[in-house]
Amino acid sequence: MKKLISGMSALLTATMLIAPMSAFADDTTITPTGGTPFSVAPKPDTANTTVKFDVNPAYTVTIPATVTLEGKYGEIYKNSGEIKAEGVFLNEGKELVVTLASASKFNMAVDSETEYRLPYTASTVDFGKVDKEKGGTVAKFGTSKTAQTVTVAFETDETPQYAGAYTDTVVFTIGLQDIEKSQTSEEKLR
Repeated sequence: MKKLISGMSALLTATMLIAPMSAFADDTTITPTGGTPFSVAPKPDTANTTVKFDVNPAYTVTIPATVTLEGKYGEIYKNSGEIKAEGVFLNEGKELVVTLASASKFNMAVDSETEYRLPYTASTVDFGKVDKEKGGTVAKFGTSKTAQTVTVAFETDETPQYAGAYTDTVVFTIGLQDIEKSQTSEEKLR
């Protein structure tokens, strides 16, 4: 019997210590009976994190491998090739610029021993004829999910005087440029 009374006495004491505490969802403190109130609201610590990612510019530019001028004896020979830009993804304020130049200043030679040279020109609708001596811009492309194309027309400046194979190497340069700094051929002449 003593054990039963002492067990009930311990249970009653524990119940009395816990029961007088009141806490509600809206309260931020708990006050035990006869005790000092204490806060149950957490004091959050704060920390920052930076979420970032880098996206590099990307593009694919395809230039014609060969452009074969066509015509008949006594006529100007001409043909065109297509410059194609795909998957152009650039930084804001940038554009893709394609220029071309020729070491022989757009003259075609039969071979290295002959003196006869047949001049020819390259031109586009947007930029006109490219300066034979300096070369120049033939295309500009901005960011676009769809393919963009520019046609470069080549033609002889005069009819050929001699039969033979005429070849020349045209060097295309592709680079990025600020949009504000780019100018058309006509603007450069002003």
